[in-house]
Amino acid sequence: MLRAIVSAALQLAVAVPAAAQAAQTPEERSGDEGRKWLVMEDRPSLRLGALRVDLTSKLDLTVRDAPDADVDAQMEQRRIGVDGRLFDVIGFQIERELRDDERPWRDVFVELRKWRALRVRGGRFKVPFGQERLISVSDLDFAARSIPTDALTPGRDTGVELNGRILGRALSYRAGVFQHDGDVSRGGTDSPAGRTVAARVVSTPFAWTRSRALQRIDVGLSVATGEVPQGLNSLRARTSDGFEAVSPVYVGGTRVRVAADAAFASGPLSLKGEFLQARDQRLHQGLRDENLPDVVARGWYGSATSFVRGRLRSNGAPRTPLFGGGIGAIQIAARVESLAIGSNAPGEPALRNPRAAHMLPNDIRALTLGVNWFPVRFVKMQWNVIREHVQDPDRRPDPARPWGTSGVFRVQFAL
Repeated sequence: MLRAIVSAALQLAVAVPAAAQAAQTPEERSGDEGRKWLVMEDRPSLRLGALRVDLTSKLDLTVRDAPDADVDAQMEQRRIGVDGRLFDVIGFQIERELRDDERPWRDVFVELRKWRALRVRGGRFKVPFGQERLISVSDLDFAARSIPTDALTPGRDTGVELNGRILGRALSYRAGVFQHDGDVSRGGTDSPAGRTVAARVVSTPFAWTRSRALQRIDVGLSVATGEVPQGLNSLRARTSDGFEAVSPVYVGGTRVRVAADAAFASGPLSLKGEFLQARDQRLHQGLRDENLPDVVARGWYGSATSFVRGRLRSNGAPRTPLFGGGIGAIQIAARVESLAIGSNAPGEPALRNPRAAHMLPNDIRALTLGVNWFPVRFVKMQWNVIREHVQDPDRRPDPARPWGTSGVFRVQFAL
């Protein structure tokens, strides 16, 4: 793992000075009439009359190490894109993943933004479900999303959405109709689910109080529903190192997902938590074409982070950057999580058979400890140690060891 980290550090050494120089010395170029058409503020930006186009890019190297596996180092993200505005009324975003040949397009949408209380978005983007899933991967507190989020949230799909903020900033909402139920759900299944309806509401329930601490609490609720075709199309779950701990089973009917989350941030401290559930019907999936009990997956996570050295500005830059008189910002993080998938059929034996009425449950639990370092604007380095437990011996990476420990190092450049 040391060699891989040294390689990542060399790449960082090239990126950091360039990022620091870009952050401290904005560039401006002018057209023939003296108007600025290329501006470097938060990121490189083109200005052509009423049109503004910001250029974006995301690049990261992730190194994984486990006691019984070889060190794995790979580029998990190589994205480029644009984020634009026209007359401050129409917004658009286009993002492409350069290393994904099957589904390279990430966010590709247009949004009417004339009113804060009602905006209309159409194209390909994230289905409005789940707190952690809707956070950009470059803004995560950990090197990867939690296991419940990876298993139970939809991801991106093509659709139309209404969103906005009402009651000042005390309530925001997103609601949309999508062609399927997300690319995360589709991964590896026989066929994708059908049309999906999803909605999410986030409120600040104590905004009216005089307590600043209570005013910083946000609460969210999410729901999504769609039809799942018959076949091995259930949701599945993988451990943090990619091992499939919950294999697909036969389902068919309605899929309903619900989630509730809360977040609190004050000074250097941030707390987050979320509960998620997905329920798949199994109509006519028995060996005699009978209906089977629903497959139910429930998961939760709770996390805490705190800056122990330095802080970040609103644009993500450290207040005392490296090469600017400081060492950047340092943050510690901890997360606990759990996921359980099974079905309940009293009186029936618990089996691993994909058509079993009583599915043998499998629980996955994990504890992650991490350190995040923000040396300069656009650059973040993350170290995570993950302690993971898989209940079923036949669905573990190593049947003899219920617990496993792995390490992750990630260096990221996000413009």
